[in-house]
Amino acid sequence: MKRIFSAILVCAVLLSCCTSAFAATESGERVANILNVYTASASTGTKSGEVKITYRAGANRLSMAIGVASIAIYKSDGSYVTTIKGTTANGLISFNTDQKSGSYTYKGTSGVFYYAIVTITATSGSETDNKAVRTNIAQAK
Repeated sequence: MKRIFSAILVCAVLLSCCTSAFAATESGERVANILNVYTASASTGTKSGEVKITYRAGANRLSMAIGVASIAIYKSDGSYVTTIKGTTANGLISFNTDQKSGSYTYKGTSGVFYYAIVTITATSGSETDNKAVRTNIAQAK
């Protein structure tokens, strides 16, 4: 009787573990794995007060939308300045491709040091993959 009870208890524990693992993947906790290239860097711009944010996004499959979802600008001391949302109008998002690269020029205060948190995104089907990249610090010209 003890062996039967022990066997039932072991089966119940194993079934419980398998069920919770299955539920986690079905509830949307699975991470999309679309982006295989996501880089960003900052450099001094060409005009007074400018910082140039350069980015590159690459997907492992054709994406409905790919590029930069947002660029959050910070001063080098960590204080938040502003966020630029990516759109097709400002050239940060492209459609129906697997690659997107380019730059965005932020107009700040001359002589101030800035960095950015660039959120690179790709959407394929019903999945979206976002990666946040912190740039180096660059001085506005």
